[in-house]
Amino acid sequence: MLEKRVVVLRIGLISDTHGDVDSWRKALDILGELDLAIHTGDILSSGPFNPRGPSYNPLELSREINFAPFPTIFAKGNCDADVDTIAIAYPIESPYAFVYAEGLRILATHGHLYNEDKLLEMGMRYMLHIIISGHTHVRGIKVREGIVMVNPGSASLPKDEDDIPSVGLIENRVVKLISLEDGSELERIEV
Repeated sequence: MLEKRVVVLRIGLISDTHGDVDSWRKALDILGELDLAIHTGDILSSGPFNPRGPSYNPLELSREINFAPFPTIFAKGNCDADVDTIAIAYPIESPYAFVYAEGLRILATHGHLYNEDKLLEMGMRYMLHIIISGHTHVRGIKVREGIVMVNPGSASLPKDEDDIPSVGLIENRVVKLISLEDGSELERIEV
């Protein structure tokens, strides 16, 4: 008789790195071993309205993404340019990415094309469990119409009141938001 083995995926959620290689490194250190990462855009460029910090190095960040020990799925952000597709080995051109993992239907998008109500409408149409978006640089988890809506915040340029850079993690049907300052759990919800 074959023994049934349960495999639990660890899915990292990251957004708005804006070329900051140290924020990527810190995210990987805090999140630990991952099976998959979902990056909701604004990967390499700081854009015209964001400052460039001391660890702004988009080429090095692209190398670290390309050689990470797990695959990364991307949704294109408003600061992501066509030239970025040369540096990153994964497709980053789509504004939406659909992921099916552990029985969960997940939509990842940057969040600049549609407002929350429109994303919720899409979520209901596709019978999603989770919608992940970034763009605002403000982290949060909420449930609307039974759909978990997650913004992991910005790993590099947070705009939360507490100014804490953050990432997310999906594991065992639980979504967590995690501080990149100290690894503490900031929010959580069961899906």
